[in-house]
Amino acid sequence: MKKIATLGPKGTFSDTASQKYIAAQNLSHEIEYFDSIKLALNAVGHSCEIGILPVENFSEGFISLVLDHLLDADLFIMAEIRLPIRFSLVSNSRLKQDIKHLFVQFVAKGQCSEFIGSLHNVEVESTESNIESLVHVQQGQGNYAAIVPSNAVQFGDFPLVLEDINDYKNNETRFLVFSKDHTLAAKQANTDYKTSVIVMDENDHPGFLGEVLLSFSSRKINLTSIMSRPTRQTFGKYHFFIDFDGHIEDKVIALALAEIKVNCKVKVLGSYPKLNAQS
Repeated sequence: MKKIATLGPKGTFSDTASQKYIAAQNLSHEIEYFDSIKLALNAVGHSCEIGILPVENFSEGFISLVLDHLLDADLFIMAEIRLPIRFSLVSNSRLKQDIKHLFVQFVAKGQCSEFIGSLHNVEVESTESNIESLVHVQQGQGNYAAIVPSNAVQFGDFPLVLEDINDYKNNETRFLVFSKDHTLAAKQANTDYKTSVIVMDENDHPGFLGEVLLSFSSRKINLTSIMSRPTRQTFGKYHFFIDFDGHIEDKVIALALAEIKVNCKVKVLGSYPKLNAQS
């Protein structure tokens, strides 16, 4: 059976995103869970046909580990998924002030920083996954608490459940679907597309970024995000990950990229249907 690589264990937001993609595409794939983003991405094209990993959060921004992997990996973006992200606090204590030890996944920690700051005299311990945090409380002492996905618990599961504790109520995370197959799907009519590229300045010429941006703006191409990452070769040199509206087959997109390629190396990561918030 074909497999999808994602972050585990079962019940994580990555698992939810994978289940959502399977249902939307009517796939029969099995999900294989990995302990880290790196392991999941490395499995794509080997033990797994595709991978589904988080790349950007509404409040925390891009996940640099995923971007850095795309610099070297031969992966192609097939689709994007956006999930609303809601967190709850669960505890075996009945009162918030009785909590002494809090377990929270390292990414969730940044998304719930204001709530965590409201706790007093509480030891905070980072975990690798939200489900790991939950298990610590299920198996732990009465004064343990955890921050977990809201869909993982219900009122009555624990003596104390506090919902919607994330800093931003409209918080969401964007996931990407990766494949080793670089065959570009045919452009569909009446569909809005997004394209992702990496632009690399291998000649270190002045005004590099300004010229790249001008190639897009002069053609009225809308950039949806731009993110710099160090080349890891020389201090002060960066590659740029750029998302923009349009499909690689659009004439105006082809002209812009051709102009950029005169002085820079461009790696096209994919053109895929653009989603609106929480689609």
